[in-house]
Amino acid sequence: MRRRRFLQLAGALAAAPAWGAPARYERGLLWRVSAKGKASHVFGTIHDADPRVAELPAPASEVLERSKSLLLEFVPSPYTRERFLEAALLPDGQTLAQLIGAEDFAQVREQLAPIGLAPEVLARLKPWGALINLRHSGSAEAPPIEDTLLARARGRRMVVEQIEGVEEQIFTFDECPMETQVALLRHSLAHRAELVELEEATIGAYLQRDLAAIWRLRQAFGARYPEVAGHLAVMTKRVVRDRSVVMAYRMQRELRRGDAFVAVGALHLYGDQGVLALLGQDGYRAARVY
Repeated sequence: MRRRRFLQLAGALAAAPAWGAPARYERGLLWRVSAKGKASHVFGTIHDADPRVAELPAPASEVLERSKSLLLEFVPSPYTRERFLEAALLPDGQTLAQLIGAEDFAQVREQLAPIGLAPEVLARLKPWGALINLRHSGSAEAPPIEDTLLARARGRRMVVEQIEGVEEQIFTFDECPMETQVALLRHSLAHRAELVELEEATIGAYLQRDLAAIWRLRQAFGARYPEVAGHLAVMTKRVVRDRSVVMAYRMQRELRRGDAFVAVGALHLYGDQGVLALLGQDGYRAARVY
């Protein structure tokens, strides 16, 4: 069973639409963050299996070689993969088809077939468990950039830390209202082709290091469908806004030590509620490197 793709939670987080983001920290993927004579770097990733974003840009690669520690959003393990899959299942006796209807469930079954989940597992997925796996353009897959960062750090025997634990990542989705989960899953099924186009445009904006463009793409998509605007706002708050606050707080332990390489989803960098702005409130200065 191909559980690795199922655990690409960060990919879903990066895809969450945003609303009314202020124009700050609009452009740039690599930032030098400093305070009290200590400097580290924060790099924005895109959690996608597309080969075009699988390579670490040269400026970021050079910084990584000089860094002493690596801080990722999350470091997976065999246990956390199993735990995440377990948490994405409905209680015994409940099925996804009961929640979304037989017709929509048939679409889920068809679209998630490449993942290779057993039929009994697929039948019991929570709506969010299905939702986070619908994003796939059909292009050739490559290991996510986090895998590359982790391999290089371990090869150099760098200190490796994570910002969130598996239970926190599960909580992000599990506590999302069921009506929001169902509404967004149905919306995604009904607008599959547009979501594929959105993913392609997002990759293009990322390659241009244009954070503001990524936000605008999602605003434009959401604005076309006011019937799910409230649900999109709920999900955005949970997976982007709230988590950015936690990230900005927890990464400061490594930032105080200096020479850290911190990698988080690029959307967490943007705007007055992003991690760079939040770090600024705590006395850190951020300067764009790339």
